Amino acid sequence: MDNYPPHFKKLFSIIAMFMLVYTFVEIYLARNTWAIKNLVYFIPLIGFSLLYRQGFFYKPIRFDAQFFYPPKNKPAILLSSIQSIKLTSLANKNVYYWEITYLSDKPMSVRVLPPIMEDSFARFIGAVKEANPTVDADIFEFNLYFGFLPFVHWKPKKT
Repeated sequence: MDNYPPHFKKLFSIIAMFMLVYTFVEIYLARNTWAIKNLVYFIPLIGFSLLYRQGFFYKPIRFDAQFFYPPKNKPAILLSSIQSIKLTSLANKNVYYWEITYLSDKPMSVRVLPPIMEDSFARFIGAVKEANPTVDADIFEFNLYFGFLPFVHWKPKKT
């Protein structure tokens, strides 16, 4: 939980606060305060808090100055060997993911679904461009509105 970005903590604190206010308003307006029906309003708050505490909502892209560590325990990829980072979609579906093409013995690729709540993928693209200036990368932008509300924008690069 300590590795969450500050804006992430603010956003989830606000969500938890709204859940608490809603729960207490529902219980206050009820005829019988301690009825089981009213106590059920605490279940989403407890579940939300446990998932947050376990890091369920935060899965950053893992990389360092030299390597990218793909998900699912695949071998590390040298950042300078990455040739392209392209936005693609599954056939006949509106599910977008990023395909990272790299050279090892032969051209290979790995699919990544970047997190929309933090900027690790934008930092990853920057690190790849620094390690390999000729990389062909589509546009991925991450912004924070009001200091805590994340906004992600991605689109294919015009050729």
